[in-house]
Amino acid sequence: MDTKRVLISTALGLLFGGICTYGSVDHIPGELPMVPILASIFYNRVLLGFVIGIADGIEISPALRGAVLGLIVSAAIAIPTGVIESAAVIIAAGIVYGIIIDVVATKAS
Repeated sequence: MDTKRVLISTALGLLFGGICTYGSVDHIPGELPMVPILASIFYNRVLLGFVIGIADGIEISPALRGAVLGLIVSAAIAIPTGVIESAAVIIAAGIVYGIIIDVVATKAS
């Protein structure tokens, strides 16, 4: 395991977690408890960065690896939403962030 890669990808996960959390504030219905949902969004993106960081042993292209891991990790919070449009946005963002994180972490480490 490459420690530099894990640190870079986790830091990018923190960055994208903040972006996702900030972007989600206005899209959560008023009757739902906001803080736990926002915390789960943030945690999911940080987890995505960490998982990508430790997945350097998977021998496929970084873009494909990032996309697949972004899909898998993001599905954990997308499926329970129960709203198709919200789940699609969460998964799409996870795939894009996964690609960016993996490509950057691979190039930088």
